Amino acid sequence: MSTLESSPPTTAQIQVRRVAGALGAEVLGVDLDDLDDRTFAAIERALAEHLVLFFPGWGPSLEEQRDFAARFGPLEVHPVLAKVDEAVPEVVLIDGGIRADTWHTDVTWSAHPPIASVFHLVDGPDHAGDTMWTNMEQAFAELSAPMQELCLGLTATHAGALFGLPHETAVHPVVRRHPVTGRPALYVNRTWTSHINELTPAESAALLAMLYAHSEQPHLTVRRHWAPGEVCVWDNRSTMHVAVNDYGDAPRRVHRVTVLGDDPQPAGELRWSEHTDAIFSARTGMGLVQRSARPATG
Repeated sequence: MSTLESSPPTTAQIQVRRVAGALGAEVLGVDLDDLDDRTFAAIERALAEHLVLFFPGWGPSLEEQRDFAARFGPLEVHPVLAKVDEAVPEVVLIDGGIRADTWHTDVTWSAHPPIASVFHLVDGPDHAGDTMWTNMEQAFAELSAPMQELCLGLTATHAGALFGLPHETAVHPVVRRHPVTGRPALYVNRTWTSHINELTPAESAALLAMLYAHSEQPHLTVRRHWAPGEVCVWDNRSTMHVAVNDYGDAPRRVHRVTVLGDDPQPAGELRWSEHTDAIFSARTGMGLVQRSARPATG
């Protein structure tokens, strides 16, 4: 167990217990219903260090969950997902009908993806329904120096095709820099990343497949089996996550609040122009349509 505090001696201390080697920690001994600014600042620093924080045994009301999330930044009012209560529209309901069982970072097809989510498990199976996260900062750090150098110079297109929004796209660096810590992190994912813009479709598909497999290695992850009423907050800028789909028809109800405000910035120099063969397909949401701009020969 460790204690975090900032340089000023008057800053509140919080108890933090790491729960995995790569990322994830429990925050203990904090009254989240009466949270002063100094204590919240310590929680923010712990989130930057551990990327995923768990708050066992809190069980907040909708208003308490919303107000806690609002300390991190402006909140989303989702245009599609069901609200738990229209009087608290920032809190959406995720039940067994929504199963995010592919590794992803939330809404990267937006020009300004969420910076974080606050997740409250209201009801879930006692033996299944876990969530996993992976540390994309460590994933980048473990690449070889030549592969790091290549990735630092690239951008990728992200598309909302799986949400039925193929025309909703954004371009982000393949390696982004965390705005708080300055650490570089891979920023591609299986669910939303369409293609790498500076490569041919075949090169893009091969590199993305390698980066996905590399980032999803078990030693880079934390897996959480939820306790009743547990709350967690994760940093969407340096992690991916996946909901383990192993609970069949058992109930799994989550209250979730999303924190807005991200502006992904490259961790290195973007050195190349878009490849002429990397044409985005609005029909499929994938960058796999090939067109040669080279003159015919022979």
